[in-house]
Amino acid sequence: MGLIARALEVAGIATVMTSWNVGKTVGVAPPRATMTRLSRGATVGNPGDSAQQRRVISTSLALLAHPAPLAPVMLDEK
Repeated sequence: MGLIARALEVAGIATVMTSWNVGKTVGVAPPRATMTRLSRGATVGNPGDSAQQRRVISTSLALLAHPAPLAPVMLDEK
């Protein structure tokens, strides 16, 4: 996904990525990314936890207001 995000950015489309896999995300260097300690399949929040999901999504989308590239942002979500 990070490679696709970089290609979209070159085309003028801003992107942001949310991931639970820090190692792979850092390796592909997406233009903007948030990372969580949540489990696979719950990247934006635990099932049924709409407040957590809103926090992750809002923080991720807020990165679009900043020019890329940005260092990945680690969110304190578990």
